[in-house]
Amino acid sequence: MNYLNFNVEDFLLDQKFLDWVKRGQDDSFWQEFQLKFPEKKAEMEKARIVILAGSGLSYTEPGQEVRNAMWENIQAQMNDETRETKPGKMILFRNWRWAAAAVLLAGCIIGWQLKINWGSTDKVTYENLISYAQTSSFVEKVNDSEKPLLINLPDGSSVLLQKAGKLSYDTKMFGGEKREVYLSGEAFFEVTKNPAKPFFVYANELITKVLGTSFTVKAFPDEKQIEVLVKTGRVSVFTRKDPFKNRKLSNRELEGIVLAPNQQITLERTELRLSRSLVQEPQMLTMAAQQFSFDFDDAPAAKVIDLIEKAYGVDIIYDEDLLANCKLTAHLNDEPLNDKIRLICEGLEAHYEIIDAQIVITSKGCGR
Repeated sequence: MNYLNFNVEDFLLDQKFLDWVKRGQDDSFWQEFQLKFPEKKAEMEKARIVILAGSGLSYTEPGQEVRNAMWENIQAQMNDETRETKPGKMILFRNWRWAAAAVLLAGCIIGWQLKINWGSTDKVTYENLISYAQTSSFVEKVNDSEKPLLINLPDGSSVLLQKAGKLSYDTKMFGGEKREVYLSGEAFFEVTKNPAKPFFVYANELITKVLGTSFTVKAFPDEKQIEVLVKTGRVSVFTRKDPFKNRKLSNRELEGIVLAPNQQITLERTELRLSRSLVQEPQMLTMAAQQFSFDFDDAPAAKVIDLIEKAYGVDIIYDEDLLANCKLTAHLNDEPLNDKIRLICEGLEAHYEIIDAQIVITSKGCGR
């Protein structure tokens, strides 16, 4: 199914989209789709609101940009219908779906204005979070020193808490079905693997969920962004406004936006907008550093690229047919990933860009 060509009506009639909105099915697919094609988000949001409003399910308030786009689209449809109507006749919607959408959306907007606190996008603080979580077994660690503070958690996981950071957790919670900590500031986590007990980091508006991996979270109280950077394993992230938050908190699966090694997610706190990218300096995977050599002598370009892809665990997109006749001679053992890609592109007279944590190489190819 080519969802790139879908409009609001198409989404409203698509069973896969309906199943996602109502029941959260294929959440990873739709989250990935929105990350890769942000231009479709406004139309998806319009369809989502109509579906939820019509079914009586709860929904979250869209941002101002999405609300404007919703009304502009409806008004445009209404204008189109009006222009097609003959003079002297009653102006009617010839398409009942747009009529329903207009009514439902009007109700939604009124409902938001009456019932929703427009401060709902206000920043969530560490203090807000722990105020609801404190028990007699609640522990808070504060790093008042200039050096990182090593914290050993009850499950064997460890946290390296940076200067001025705060970490809180309930010691009894680690004996239950899940492990939870609350963070303010920056910390590096090495989480003991336990698929039966997911590990959650609550950092302002962002929730990070892992089963066992190593990653960094940066969540400072006065910063406009929150970042999660993955070193090893896989990490799932979602916001506190996620419509499927409760399900993601209760199950043992990683779903939604899932990050791989050398990837990071950035949350714009005011708009609750997530964007994925590569970390600034991607590191070679541990086993790859011992297995691979990056000295190439007249090697097929595709082989060189595929080797780098495996070594760093990143996706590199290129046209295999165009590079089929390209050869490379290069010595790249001591070069970081960005320089490796840059030198390869220079040798191929190509260029690259990073889109949604993927390296996309564009080339005119090589002569036979």
